[in-house]
Amino acid sequence: MRLHTKNAVALLALGCMSATQAQDRVLEEIIVTAQKRAENSQTIPIAITAIGAEQIEKLSITTTEDLVRLAPSLTFSAGDNKNNSGFRIRGIGTNAFSIGVEQSVAVIIDDTATVLQGQSIADLADIERIEVLRGPQSTLFGKSASAGAINVVTKGTAEELEGSLEVLATDDDETSVKASISGPISDSLGFRVSAYKKDYDGNVDNLSIGSKVNGYDNTGFRAKLSWQVTENIDATLIAHTMESDSDCCALTWTELDPNALVFGFVPGEVAPGITPSDENYTFRSDSGPVEKTENDGGSLKINIGLGEHTLTSITAQNTFKYRNDGDVDFSDVDVFGFFTGGAITGGFFSNSFNENDFFSQELRLLSPSGERFEYVVGLYYADAETDRSFLRNPGLPILQSDWTGVAATETLALYGNFTWELTGATSLSAGLRWNDEEISFEFNNNLTGAIPPGSNSDTEVLGNVSLQHLLGEDLMVYARFAQGYKGQAYDLTTTFNQDKADNPVGPETSDTFAIGMKSTLLDGRMRLNAEAFFGSYEGFQAQSTSLLPNGSLVTSLNNVGDLETKGLEIDGQLLVGDNLTFSFSAAYVDAEIQEFLGADCFPGQTMAEGCFVNAAGSSVQDIRGGVLPNSPETKFNVGAEYVQPFDSLPFDGFVLFNYVWQDEVNFNLLQNPGTVHDSYGLANLSFGISEKSNQHYRITAFVNNLTDENYRSSVADLRQLYGGLTSFAQVHSRNSERHFGLRVKVAF
Repeated sequence: MRLHTKNAVALLALGCMSATQAQDRVLEEIIVTAQKRAENSQTIPIAITAIGAEQIEKLSITTTEDLVRLAPSLTFSAGDNKNNSGFRIRGIGTNAFSIGVEQSVAVIIDDTATVLQGQSIADLADIERIEVLRGPQSTLFGKSASAGAINVVTKGTAEELEGSLEVLATDDDETSVKASISGPISDSLGFRVSAYKKDYDGNVDNLSIGSKVNGYDNTGFRAKLSWQVTENIDATLIAHTMESDSDCCALTWTELDPNALVFGFVPGEVAPGITPSDENYTFRSDSGPVEKTENDGGSLKINIGLGEHTLTSITAQNTFKYRNDGDVDFSDVDVFGFFTGGAITGGFFSNSFNENDFFSQELRLLSPSGERFEYVVGLYYADAETDRSFLRNPGLPILQSDWTGVAATETLALYGNFTWELTGATSLSAGLRWNDEEISFEFNNNLTGAIPPGSNSDTEVLGNVSLQHLLGEDLMVYARFAQGYKGQAYDLTTTFNQDKADNPVGPETSDTFAIGMKSTLLDGRMRLNAEAFFGSYEGFQAQSTSLLPNGSLVTSLNNVGDLETKGLEIDGQLLVGDNLTFSFSAAYVDAEIQEFLGADCFPGQTMAEGCFVNAAGSSVQDIRGGVLPNSPETKFNVGAEYVQPFDSLPFDGFVLFNYVWQDEVNFNLLQNPGTVHDSYGLANLSFGISEKSNQHYRITAFVNNLTDENYRSSVADLRQLYGGLTSFAQVHSRNSERHFGLRVKVAF
């Protein structure tokens, strides 16, 4: 870590010494809409990373998962399927099996919130800007968020006819095509249409069937129609659809006792021909993983000018369907044959299908900008309903499950955010949100019978306040207090019972204090921002999994108790000379559990390691002082872009380099020492040419994971399925291996 830091500091110091070479070159303003109005990001007291369209393209940011390369304290936890994966900010995130659980990190696409974790994992096409807001966001965005928000803004309609076509091919067999066209239909009507198709074979070999998995076949389409109805009224209609067929995400063995048997007694070698290791990209499976995703929806946004004020209405409807089939024993052992005497053959399997229907309506009134007193007030309503059916091992006496359930959440909120310019240099902002939420469920266990439907409600008042002061024309300091909220939930899983129906998982709330600065230095050639924060969480919602002696697999969503997350984030940019730009960000995050007495013991945990039997006869531990899953203490990113003008040619050349490093993490809430991942760093390089006058073409060659650094997106302890013998499995993302690609874009 010291070596990496010294290199980064030396690089920046060199840049500072060279910066005097360019007296007339300055950084462009970054305009964001984090507070529901277009503002310079340097003027608002919120920690925010804004990523523009050109940066997304040049750095090969193709999915939301790639954002972790640029935003400090943002990480992504990958599970064995989309709905078991999710984002974390400052150590706080959501990974839950239950269908009624909100996300700690809200993902908003064109003013519409996503509901399920799987919806937040999306391809990025025709994007104008992405804003990563760090810290609680419960006042201005539709769905409240206890940890932060990712705000995605797609490109709007163009005033003149324009279009683009982009093709990509890589050495690991990915191909993609993206296209867009936009322009006016009449003086008052404009349109934009974009589409993409992506194919990728995968990076893991299933030796049982002789083919690769972890690949995908994705298609997407988005259309926008803008209408200037009158001088004071405009409307934007958006429709989108996306389909994905994939076979993600296979678990491969990192450690496996050669004597391991399924459940400790089913005969058959678990992994013949496989050498378990951190770099193992092979596995055996007689079924799955299989995923199919459909996401369809649309929205209507209307702006009405009321004098100098603007009244905005946003109506949105979305349907998300997700099916995933998996191999429960993670092998091709003939488990069914053992239990049925050969009458039925094959392995344990599960089938799951989710369908989420979401409707939201938001009304907000925005005061004119540039006044000493500014405000935005609004009303928000949302209705989300998720159906799920789950089937596992029908007809067998072990790990059997067969249920259907419905989780619904109805939200009504009133909010307001107000800013007073107390003096020419000092401003005070305050926000308030009244949030009323009702949750309900229906559940039918086809093995044991239905549970009567139930409902519960919760009302919360949340707020934030910040004070900012200009110490000079280009230096602003601020202090901020913000509250976060994540609603209560019914833990609809195989073990859902009347007790869980009567006692839903409580809400997750947070209080965060922050002090920060935003500065523009060296006559506009350097931008340096920093924020120190301290956040306390009550009722943190976390999931644990255990296998009972009777063969039942138990996944439980719990309110962990109290935890704290504190640290420091720094980010900035530096222009050097006429052609070189440095970017940098760093985060130190100490995310620690303050109270969780009664947590399950991790598999194989001994009394010496803190496992004890409580009064109820259960084996538990106290993980007070433990770390949160996938929360590196230190993470930093450095990048450089060099543009080489060619005076005699119609194009310029460019080179971009990005390096991100993170500290070790533990992927397991229960502090399992076997699921710790060492620190690692990833380097990415791209270079190419770009037409200089109107950007009519760009050719980019890139190398992701330049040094072929092996890393894992998650590590799971499966000893409970293999008789207690060592059995650790991992998920390898596509970027865990070096791959090359070429992207060609033409535009008019």
